[in-house]
Amino acid sequence: LAQATWARCGFPSPGAHVGLATRRIRTGGRRAMSAVITVSPLAACEQEAPPVGRWRTLWHQFTQRRLKVWQPILAPRYVIPLYLVAGLLFVVIGAALLISAGGSVELSCDYTDVGTNEHGVGYCDLTVDETMEGPTWVQYHLQGFFQNHRRYVKSYSPEQLAHLHTATTEKGEEAACEPAQFGRKGRPLYPCGLVAASVFNDTFAIAKRSADGSSWSRVDIVSDADAIARPADKDRYKNIDPEARGDRVGQSGERLQEQAVRDMWILEAFPPVQCEQVAFREGETVMPVRVATKEVPGIGGESVEVPACTGYMNGQPVCEFTRNGSAFPCEGPDFRAARRRSWGVESGHFMVWMRIAGFPSFRKLWGRIDETLEAGTQLRLYFVDNYPVKQLHGRKSLLLTSKSSIGGPGDWLGYGSLALGCCCVVVFVVCELLQLFYRPRLLGDISYLTPETPAKSS
Repeated sequence: LAQATWARCGFPSPGAHVGLATRRIRTGGRRAMSAVITVSPLAACEQEAPPVGRWRTLWHQFTQRRLKVWQPILAPRYVIPLYLVAGLLFVVIGAALLISAGGSVELSCDYTDVGTNEHGVGYCDLTVDETMEGPTWVQYHLQGFFQNHRRYVKSYSPEQLAHLHTATTEKGEEAACEPAQFGRKGRPLYPCGLVAASVFNDTFAIAKRSADGSSWSRVDIVSDADAIARPADKDRYKNIDPEARGDRVGQSGERLQEQAVRDMWILEAFPPVQCEQVAFREGETVMPVRVATKEVPGIGGESVEVPACTGYMNGQPVCEFTRNGSAFPCEGPDFRAARRRSWGVESGHFMVWMRIAGFPSFRKLWGRIDETLEAGTQLRLYFVDNYPVKQLHGRKSLLLTSKSSIGGPGDWLGYGSLALGCCCVVVFVVCELLQLFYRPRLLGDISYLTPETPAKSS
């Protein structure tokens, strides 16, 4: 090994006399100093020589920037055909996307101007033109609602929604929710903020007509958080037990419930139990069934109204209902009480709404229909008009969309790919015509590099 090293460095043999090289360096500072450093030629050679082995040699060349490089010359004859290839590729992709999007069926009902009865219930009739195999997605479409306003987006409390701290019980504790902080009788809103307070609260029921045409049966719609909300959102929203006793004490000396300290309006919009009408008759006046309220002692001995529900957190909640201002038992062949796995801030409708839309016209999921809707089926879409949009000069509609191989019926992606492909083809044609008729200078012509010799003055 020593002989190989000496031979690589150009010395005759290890026993040959080799002098020591000296190097004088000068150091700066207040006092200039000079020193002589003795360097062995063999040591200097070993330091500069690359390591043995192909991998180590390549690594040495890479770190020392000695590797060979390849720099392609982008000549027009190579670049211009790339536009044609890219254009044809985008055209094929766009055509495939349009064909895939054409496999989905969409039904829509704009009910902004549809009349309602004295109970705020209206309906619109639709006919299924093509068979819609499940799952069929139910969406609501809002137009003219600017949900991306900066002040609107910042007005919410993620800590409150995730139940990371104790409930807000005093004014000024939820500055993030300004200006929607407090509700009825000065109680803090739960949830607070403009985003939560403006949640879309129209309710829907879809019924299909029977064979004889005399009645309508309800179509089951799955609207739990597992069906319509994103999986990541389910960890961001946690309900607070409305019946839990907090730190506030009433006049009687007992601790008050959380629903008495807070204005838990979310329980009225998305209760743990809902009363659903499963059968509709032609000419029948449809009236919504709502959760009843009861009075409980609040702060300062003042009674407050809360939803008449019990057993929120034990998995078997029970609620009382009212219909047309009177108590309603929610039983019989035409009605049923449906327990919701996701209620309150864990409701799928609430989670979907809290996902801010970037444009004033947007769609959001409301539910999913798993059964197949055959062609020719007549549907009736009942809605309870709770959400005003005319004051904002907006519109609202309900959509039924079947699933295609690429998702929904978004044909804009296909048209965008076709437009991009056509632009690439146009660029190819223009550049090719310039090459044929304009005849630019040759690439790499050295005649343009020859400097002109100035004429000598006589």
